[in-house]
Amino acid sequence: MASRGAVAKNGHVTTSTYKVVRQVFDAKVLVGAKHAHGLPDYAHTPNSKYIKENSDGSFREMRIYNGEGRVFLEIAYHCEERLTGNRHEPVLHYHTYDENLARSQGERLPDDMHEKYSKYLEAYGL
Repeated sequence: MASRGAVAKNGHVTTSTYKVVRQVFDAKVLVGAKHAHGLPDYAHTPNSKYIKENSDGSFREMRIYNGEGRVFLEIAYHCEERLTGNRHEPVLHYHTYDENLARSQGERLPDDMHEKYSKYLEAYGL
């Protein structure tokens, strides 16, 4: 698990503010506790996948973490005005993260990436 608490020397957070509610294949579906609303920037388990759902149980986003537990890819399905031209139309897209956790602008999910993560997306009808 992970959290957005204080960061330890190894780059991981030190307090847990999430609860695993179920799994979709090997990805854990997390719900934030306290004031945590987004997915964590770090995972204590290397090569993890975490999913955040909307309140109705639909897919919101999935973060994929590397061998060091740092997020490097986020796949999302929500409004991204830069991609659709409006704030009402959800679009399947992705963001990458660099070693400093700087997030790229959203880009439409390409076919090869959709295929690679298809089992998770298809579990939500995407």
